[in-house]
Amino acid sequence: MEVALMQKNKIFYGWFNVLAAFVGLSLSYAMFTVFSFGAFVLPLEQEFGWSRQELALGLTITNIAIVFISPLLGGIIDKFGVRPVVLTSIVLMGVMVAAMSQITGQIWQFYLLYLLIPLFGAGTLPLTYSRVMISWFSRRRGLALGIALSGFGVGAAVIPVLAQFLIENFGWRNAYLGFAIGILTINLPLTWLLLREHPTKQELEPEIGKVADDNAAQVIDHNVGLTFKQALKTRTFWLVFISFLLIGIGITSVLAHLIPILVSRGVEPATAALCMSSLGIGLIVGRLASGFLMDRFFAPFIAALFLTGLFVGILILASGSTGLMVFVAAILIGLATGSEISEIAYIVSRYFGAKAFGLIYGVMFAAFQLGSAFGAPGLAAYYDKYHHYEGALYTLAGIVAVGTVLMLFLKAYPKFAKTETG
Repeated sequence: MEVALMQKNKIFYGWFNVLAAFVGLSLSYAMFTVFSFGAFVLPLEQEFGWSRQELALGLTITNIAIVFISPLLGGIIDKFGVRPVVLTSIVLMGVMVAAMSQITGQIWQFYLLYLLIPLFGAGTLPLTYSRVMISWFSRRRGLALGIALSGFGVGAAVIPVLAQFLIENFGWRNAYLGFAIGILTINLPLTWLLLREHPTKQELEPEIGKVADDNAAQVIDHNVGLTFKQALKTRTFWLVFISFLLIGIGITSVLAHLIPILVSRGVEPATAALCMSSLGIGLIVGRLASGFLMDRFFAPFIAALFLTGLFVGILILASGSTGLMVFVAAILIGLATGSEISEIAYIVSRYFGAKAFGLIYGVMFAAFQLGSAFGAPGLAAYYDKYHHYEGALYTLAGIVAVGTVLMLFLKAYPKFAKTETG
């Protein structure tokens, strides 16, 4: 649909970017590594005899890849823009997911593809779509981010159940082929048709209107804000960095192992996958609710609220629950997971501005992924040694508590001067 037609019908084009981002994130690299991981553990374990710790190393490789690629990707996007990066990434990611169907009993093939999927699929990180959202929205930035990034939650809700269905009915190899087809026939054409990264390139105006604080409209301007070097010298940068690092340990450990945790307690795999889907539903609600609330209240307080739910959810799992309470835990964890990715983008834009948004966001996301790289294999190693997860889950709850408290030390949003230089 042409931009001119949308303008004639008085449809603000930013919302079409929201739709493209929503679909893009629902079919992002994380769906085919982190979120589908639990569904593929048992068939890969049965066919090749690989241990859970060996399989979890694939997640470590994925997360470390994101640690390194996120800052690099942020710098590339700051310089060259979002659209070419995203389109190239979708194509290459689809090919790599298809290649997963061809792996044999040599585990290095599994590791290689768990490296290449995030490297080639990095353009589908929330970073890229968040950059588009902050370019188009100011007054309703939190809401736009929440809706767009909730696509991540839709994927997290649908992909595990779909993976389980495809595996049970068509085998795990065909499941990967089915996912690759979805990436190339849904995500690619929709992104090509709809994604436009900045209103000035379409001769349109961004959404500003009445704003909640003085720097809200300001940070749409890509010439305003701190450089990366300036950000590094602030206390805020390191509080946010360490908080996201710790929360990454807590969140991704549970995301990767929720299905194996429940199955190890005697829960049927299909029921465990349904519980994972409830986490995905919580993720969707968390994205929308946190976005809505951050437009109206101080973002670090909103972050701490959702992270408290994460803490409680992990404690429920640590208690050994198997009934209805595990669904409650999954929803609480999903709410926090959903809010966290929105909060990274929102907090970076408010505290550091748009000048180096891509690079700063990339570093913060890398911190989150660095935590993730240690958490998931650590939980797997604990299970392989003790044959249960409870002690490690209590440790995760303590780590999350520290990350939550750090958010409460953040001060008021700064006001930027357009003359700031690096």
